[in-house]
Amino acid sequence: MSAKESRRVFVIEQAIKGKITNRQAAEVLGLSERQVIRLKERMKAEGVAGLAHKNRGRTPGGVLWHYPFC
Repeated sequence: MSAKESRRVFVIEQAIKGKITNRQAAEVLGLSERQVIRLKERMKAEGVAGLAHKNRGRTPGGVLWHYPFC
């Protein structure tokens, strides 16, 4: 887990517990309040793994495959 993801988990946990507001969490993370609400819902449903980037471990969509020309 990257430092950015660790920070995101900590802040969202604080928002879920009610120690900070959605607005405060949004300001800290540089997101909209609506995105913080989405992250809270995903964390409640999937746990910490729900906050990880969903494309992790997959090849990016814009990659051009280079085939050797013989």
